[in-house]
Parts: sequence; structure tokens; C-alpha cells
Amino acid sequence: MCLLRTINVQRPLLSNDILLIEEEEFEKLGDEIYIKVLASDRRGDEISKSYYYFIVNKLKQIGLLVDNAIGFKVVFPFKTKSDNISISDGIMFITDNKYLVYYYTKDYDYNCEFCPVQNECIYDLKTLAKLTNIKIRNEKLNDAWIYLIENVRRDVISSLKFMRVKAEGLSIEHKSLSEAKRIKQSIQITDIRSYLEDKRRLQNE
Repeated sequence: MCLLRTINVQRPLLSNDILLIEEEEFEKLGDEIYIKVLASDRRGDEISKSYYYFIVNKLKQIGLLVDNAIGFKVVFPFKTKSDNISISDGIMFITDNKYLVYYYTKDYDYNCEFCPVQNECIYDLKTLAKLTNIKIRNEKLNDAWIYLIENVRRDVISSLKFMRVKAEGLSIEHKSLSEAKRIKQSIQITDIRSYLEDKRRLQNE
């Protein structure tokens, strides 16, 4: 069982980054409205303005959107257990012709034997295989997807140079960073005061 979604991307593409996001957040992206908002900056009639911007802000928080643009090339879901993380069997990626493909293997609508989107599934599978230069060796579609995801995942992990992690709830902050923020605010206040003084001086001349 799986969920497959494909949609044309109308937002600009900003990055070729590979992102890891929490499995719970990744699962939400399978929702038709979520994925439409991710792919396009045009709000349809089926979604309220407040809910649209709620989703946009959520997508920005997890790094998928940067300003108004797509901030990734490939996305993997991960889950945590104790002090370890593991990458789950799912993938989302942007094709060279600006299509977003979402595939997730978790108790969803489609069964390969009676799948209504089988042709689309085959096409997306071949697209990812071509994009990653990985040869497919499985006849069953679900097995082929898992094989492909595992190989892409292995290639990503083996080529990692560093990871930058964004974590919420941590009270750790560099003192120098706090000082930099204070200085920046002070400079901004000084600039405003200087501007007002210059303006008053010009008015009096």
C-alpha cells in the first residue's frame, strides 16, 4: 500500500538541497491541499486565506519553502527512537521538468494489483531512476520503489559532508550571537535617531 501524488510546480526553484523532515510532517504532505500549496503560490477557491497562510508558514518552518520558492530537490522522512534517527521509506523530489513527485509507503489508498495510477507510477519511478542513475531490478512496482529509495538514501548518506540541524525547544544560544543581536538593534535605533535629527535639521534650514 502506498500514496503517490504528482503535481506541476509553479513556484520558483531556489535550491538543490536534500532535506530530512520528521515522518509526521512528511505524512501531512500527502494531503492534497498541503501539496497544492507547496507546489503553487496561487490560492484556490477550495481553501480559505487563513488556512492557506497557515500551511505556507508551516512549510517555511520545516524548510520546504524559502520565501516564496521551493527550497529542496529531494526530501526524505525520518523518525527518532531514543537518541537515534532512521530514514523511513518515502521520498519527495522535483523533476527536471518541474513536477513534484510524492511517494510514501504507509497504509494508504493504492494497491499495486488494483492501482488506478499505475501508468503514472511507472513514469515517476523511471523519472527518479533516470535522475539518480540507478538501474531498477525489480518487476513489482512497490519493490522497485523501495529498492530505488534505499539506493538514493545510501548515496546521500555516503556523500554527506555535514548536517545543519534545526531543533525547537533548545535554550542554547551563543553569547556572541545574543550580543550581535543587541548591537544590531542598537545600530538600528541609532540609525533611526540620526535620520530624524538630519530630517529636523534640513527642515530648519
